[in-house]
Formats: sequence, structure tokens, C-alpha cells
Amino acid sequence: MDGFILLGLLLLGGYVLGVVGFFRAQSAHAEIQRLRRALAAQQAAPVPQPEAAPPASVPFVAEPASPEPRATESVTVVPPAVAKPQIDIEALLTMRWGVWLGSAALLLAGVFLVRYAVDQGLLGPGVRCFFAFLLGLALLAGAEWLKRQAGPDLPGPFRMDQAPAGLAAGGTAVLLGAAFGAGPFYDLLPPLLAFALMAAASFAGLAASLRYGPLAAAVGLIGGFATPALVATDNPSMPGLFAYLFVVSAAAHAVVRWTAWVWLGWATTIAGAVWICLAAGQGGTDIWAAAAFVPTAAALGLALLPTAALDRSTGRRLALVPFAVLGVAGLVLEAQVAGAAPRVALFLLSPVAVWRGITEPRLDRLPWVAALFGLLTLLLWALPAWHPTGEPVIAEGIVEAVLPGAWAPAVIVPLIQSAIVLAGFHAGVGLWRERREPNPLHWAALTGAVPVLTMAVAYAQIARFQPNTLWAFAALALAAGLTATSAQAAREKAPQRAGVHAAGAVAALSLGCAMLLQDHWLTLAIALFLPALAWIEARADLPPLRRVALAVAGLVLIRLLLNWYVLDYSFGRMVFANGLIAAYAAPAAGFAYAAYLFRQRADDLLVATLEAGAAAFATLFVALEIRHGFGAGQFGHAGTFNEAALHLLTLSVQARVYLYLAQRTGRPVLQWAWRIGGSIALGAGALLILFNPAFVGGRADIVTLLAAFLVPAAIAVHARLSLTDPNNRRALAIYAFAAGFVWLTLQIRQAFHAGNLGLGAVSVTDAELWCWSAGWLVYGIGSMVLGIRTGSRPLRLAALGVVALVCAKVFLVDMADLTGLWRVLSFLGLGLALIGLGAAHRRFVHTSGDTTADRPD
Repeated sequence: MDGFILLGLLLLGGYVLGVVGFFRAQSAHAEIQRLRRALAAQQAAPVPQPEAAPPASVPFVAEPASPEPRATESVTVVPPAVAKPQIDIEALLTMRWGVWLGSAALLLAGVFLVRYAVDQGLLGPGVRCFFAFLLGLALLAGAEWLKRQAGPDLPGPFRMDQAPAGLAAGGTAVLLGAAFGAGPFYDLLPPLLAFALMAAASFAGLAASLRYGPLAAAVGLIGGFATPALVATDNPSMPGLFAYLFVVSAAAHAVVRWTAWVWLGWATTIAGAVWICLAAGQGGTDIWAAAAFVPTAAALGLALLPTAALDRSTGRRLALVPFAVLGVAGLVLEAQVAGAAPRVALFLLSPVAVWRGITEPRLDRLPWVAALFGLLTLLLWALPAWHPTGEPVIAEGIVEAVLPGAWAPAVIVPLIQSAIVLAGFHAGVGLWRERREPNPLHWAALTGAVPVLTMAVAYAQIARFQPNTLWAFAALALAAGLTATSAQAAREKAPQRAGVHAAGAVAALSLGCAMLLQDHWLTLAIALFLPALAWIEARADLPPLRRVALAVAGLVLIRLLLNWYVLDYSFGRMVFANGLIAAYAAPAAGFAYAAYLFRQRADDLLVATLEAGAAAFATLFVALEIRHGFGAGQFGHAGTFNEAALHLLTLSVQARVYLYLAQRTGRPVLQWAWRIGGSIALGAGALLILFNPAFVGGRADIVTLLAAFLVPAAIAVHARLSLTDPNNRRALAIYAFAAGFVWLTLQIRQAFHAGNLGLGAVSVTDAELWCWSAGWLVYGIGSMVLGIRTGSRPLRLAALGVVALVCAKVFLVDMADLTGLWRVLSFLGLGLALIGLGAAHRRFVHTSGDTTADRPD
């Protein structure tokens, strides 16, 4: 208990420091505003101009007219410097901090005095409460006496006397504690009278704060909420506790309504939410009291919020944020405590929000917040294990049929009923108000979205995303109902309302398809929802649907790109004609078509997301099809060189296509698509060059070598011609040259050893060794010719490098390993090639000694 009291002291000390900071900031802000007004008035005042009197001894002489105008002298007035007020530490310690700490000390003294009397058995419950009332009244009387004796306010930051506020704050807290002790704590009074005393104490705190300032309200609020925690009892009453907290909250919100102290509204809501969470940890049969506090406190805050406050964003936040804070506290209660009370409390937030949204159009988004808490309540509903009630008909160990049983097991009936009530309430309210409100879309969206979302949550909770025909028929019925409301809105010449309902019908239809499907078919059903949304958004002129489409697109992207379990789905064993078409190709087409439709009206983040998704899905579709084909329907097999070659080829083709489309359309997403795809392809090509079959072993035929090296090299050369960035051009040129060289080498090896290209598996023959020299020499000469024709000096240098490699091979390898005619042919071919190369270089490159036509890349 001492530790608990110490915790209370720490919390109170933290609060006092917070109050100190608040009032220091408030005082500094007021002082700055005063100085600004004074400076502005001084600058706006007219500057007196001195009158020049003519000298008495000098007669008046008319000046001749000057041909040039005389310059007017301007006088610049510099405002006097405002001296920065010095901080009076002595006054700060005595007149402000000391008063605040004294107020807190009075509060704790009263609490600990009562605690001491309880521990020593000195006083009975009634006497304790009586003396507590007397102490509170005495403190309030002392505050009033000091207020009247204080005299006029003094200039400076300490102009207000804080002593009356400190005594009033302590008196307020003691009165609230005494009322709680006489009522729910000791049960000395009937419930009605105890409630009246608590209300009277709360109104005393209200009156004190209005007369003595925010310090009385702050300390009174903290004392009111902390008293039940600091004074323990053997027979706690949760209904009495939350009735007391409700009265304190009412008093605090009344003060907020009168004084516009926004901080007091935040503190009241947070304190109430903390008590709800503490009650969730205690449990018990009276937990309904904590649950009932959620909607009643929310209604209280909304009812006492001034209408004028909603003109500013701060006032609207004061309505929405406390409502959401209480809802979160209710979710904590529902997650910790079993029973229907927390769920009913959370569902009751919906009528509270609808009432306030109807009476105040500026809060018409509040029903959406309540609907969100209702959906979260269904989602957090802890269902026990259950089984269908149908009776199976088994013949020879095989289930032949299932006799229908009850429409639902008893354990899931409450959830289904709650879902129906939640969806029906919001749908009905939306249909009722969409024809009567100045902004009907917020209400129409309740009808179009909440029933579909409720069905999706209930389906996830009960069916666990398993195919179910009954649920699919229910979704079809919902889609038919929303189609009817959409048609009715269209007949009433309300295209936007009709569009909202139509979007809900499409969503219900997609949900029904998902209920009949599973795995990748579920994602397909969601992806095909996007083009329909785009069509409705255009026809009904509903820009808010773009945000819905963005959320749907994000869901599909996460499920297909970040879901590792997608590789465990059953796509079938057929090559190409398998489930990957529905899983990736169809969503890619849906994303692309939806991007085209949405781009007709605006080019925004949604369009970019859809275009990026279409490119990503198309790339993954091709890659997974290759993986699926080489693995005979599986994805966990070890990769081969043939598979890697095909991946590189398809990546290269896709990157080149994206580059072409990007240059034709100028779409930024396509620019990123070809850069990312091209970088991946370039890296994969470099890896295949380093880890080719000659070094790591393996089989490769003519087609595989073309796919792995020559065709990607040709694509790189073709892409290089359409690029202007020198770095990209240089990287592609280096890769293409190296890939072509490796292809030629491996192709010669494949011609001699079709079974295995590994250098360690089969020895190199003389003919093969000579063909390498001849092939490399032809490759170098051909590159030199191309470099001369195009004026590319880097290409000529690369060709010379290949020729140098041939020279080194001939003199170091061929001379030692080749014999007979092969050695003669090797040196003869090298010599003729070098002589011819020198002559050609002199003739075409250095004809006049001018190499300015050379291109750097």
C-alpha cells in the first residue's frame, strides 16, 4: 500500500509540474501578445513633424524657382527597444510554485489524515466523512477570504494571486472525496442522496474554478479522479465508482463548455479511459458499470461540447478524439473481460454518434468512427470451438451426404445477430439521412459500406475464409439490395448517392465470389473490383471512391507481393494454363485497365499505384510460370542453368518493353519499371557470365546459350541506342560485349562437347583450342570493324583487348599444346589478322591523324 501511495504522489507531482508548465506557457503567451499590441500601436501612431519658425532678424526673401525639384527628406522612426522582463526567482518560488505545491500538500494531508484515522480506528465512517466536508468548506471559505483581501492585480507575470486558487483546489478535492466516502465507499447514505452529494461537490468545484481560475479546475479534476485510488476499501463498488466518475466528468465538461479550456477536456477523457482499463484488469460481476461508462461518457462529452467550438478544427478534434479514446478503452475492456456488457457498450456508441451527427452536420463523420468500433468488436469476438450441426451420412467409410441441421450452432448465433443489428442500423440510418442532409455522401456511404464490411468480418470470424455457399448467397442478396437502392437513387436524380450504393453492390458481389473461391481466387475477386470502381467513380463523379480503390489496391499488393504462403497454393501442374493466370496475370490486367480508367479523370497516387502493381504482377507472373514449369508444378526445387537463362531472357525483354513504353508515354512508373527491371536483368546477366557452365559444370544446348548470353546482349545493344545517359549506355555496352564473348566461347565448347560444358569434366581437344583462337580473333576483328564504322573508341579498345588475349593464348597455350597443322594454322591466322588489322586501323582511323569523330562510349 505504501508503494501505491508513493505512486499516487509521483503521479500528482507529475501533474503539478505539468500544470506549472501549462501556466508558464500561458503567461508567456499573454505577455508576448501584450508586447506585440503595444509595439503595433506605437508604430501606427502619427509622427509629429517639428515646425520650422522663420528667424526674426532675417527679412522674408522670395527664393527663385529652381528648375529641379527639391528632394524630400524622410524621417525613420525607430521604436524604443522593449526591455526583456527579468525572471524574479523569489516571486516564482513563493507566489506560484509554492502555492501550487501547497495546494497539493493540502490535498494529500486530507487524504492521509483520513487514512491515519482508518488505520488507528479513531473515528467512525460517518465522523470521517463529516470532518472531511468541514475541511473542504473551510478551505473554500479561506480561498474566498484571500480572494477578497488580495486587492487589485499587480503588473507583470505575477499579477494574479494564486493563493485563493490553491485553497479552492484543495477544498474541491476534499469535498469530492467526502461525498464519495459517504456514498458508494461506506454506504452511509441512500444511492440517490449520495449521488446528490457527489453532484453538489462537483458543482462546488465548477463554481470554484470559474471564480478562481484553471488551477482550481485542474487540481479538483485530478483530486476527483485520484481519490478512489488513494483511499482503499474492503467492499469496493464498481457501479458506485463509475457513477462518481460520471459526475466528475460532467462537472469537468461543464467547465470546458463555460471556459473553453481544451486541456481540461483532454484530461477528463484520458482519466476516464484509464479507469476503464483498470476495471478491465479487475473483472468481476459488476463490470457492466465500466462498460456502461463508455457510451454514457461519450454522450456526455458530445452533449456538453459548445456548438461554437465546432467552427474551429480544435473544437472538432475535441469531439472526435475523446470519442475515439473511449472507444479504444472499450475495446481493451472487451478483450480482457468475457461477457456481453463490453460488446453492448461498444455497439451503443453507434446511436450516440448518429444522434450527434444528425444534430450537428459538422460531425457527420462520427458515425463512421462508431461503425469502426463495431466492426472491431466483431473482429475481436472470441468464439469457442464449434462444429456444423448437420449429420453426415457415411457408407463404407465414405461421407455420401450431410443432412441439414440447425441454421447455425448456438455459440455463433449472438455474433450473427450482433452483425445483423450493426449492419442494419447503419444501413437504415444512411438511407434515412441521405435524403435530408446537406452532405449526403457521408450518410450514403454508411449504407454502401458498413453492411459489406460487417459481412466480411463475420465471414472471417465464422467461416475462416473457407468456401461456403450459404455465405455466398447472403452476399448475393446484399448485392441485390444495394443494387435496388442504387437504382432508386438514380431515379431520384442523385448520381453520387447511386454511385456509392453501386460501389457497395460491386463490393458485395466480389465478396460473394471470394466466399466461393479460395487461395489465389480470393485475390482475383478483389482485384477485379478495381475496374468496376473506376467506372462508377467516373459515372457518378465520386472522387472519394479513389481512396477506397487505393485501399483495395494496397490489399491486393500486400497479398500477392508480401505473402510468402502464396507459393503453397495449388496452381495445378499444367504448363502455362494453370492457376498463376488467375493469381497474377488477371490482377495485372485488372490493375492496368483500372489505371487507364482512373487516369481519365486525374493522374494521382492511385494511378501510379495501379500502374506499379500491374508491372509488378506481370513480372512475377512470368517468373513464377518459369519456376512452375521447371518444377513440374512445385516451387521448392533447386534451380538450374536453363531456368536461370530463361529468367534472364524474359527479364531483359520486359525491361526493354517498359523502356519503350516509358519513352512513348512519359509515365514515371514505367521509367522506374524499366530501371528496376533492367538493373535486375543486368545483375543476373553478370552472375551468369561469372558462373557459366564452363566454370561450374552443367548442360546447356544451343537454345539455352542463346537465351543466356546472345539474345540478352542483343537486347542490351538495342536498348543502348535509345538511351542518352552515358552511364547507362556504358554499362549496357560492357555487358553486351562480355556476354557476346562468353556466348561465342561456350558455343564452340558446346559444338565439341554437347553433353557437358564443364572444363573439368571433358578435356579440351586441339581442334577446340584452335577454334577458340579463331573465334576470339573473328570476334575481336568484327568488334574493331564495328568500332571503326560507328566511331566508338571504347569498342575499338575492347576489340584490341580481345586480340591481345588471342595473342597471349597463341604464344602461351597454342605453341605448347597444339601440334602439326593446328599450330601452323593458329600462328598463320594470327599473323594475317594482326597485319590486316594494323592496315585497316591506319586506313580508316588515322587517315589524317584526326580522331575527333570518335565517340566516347
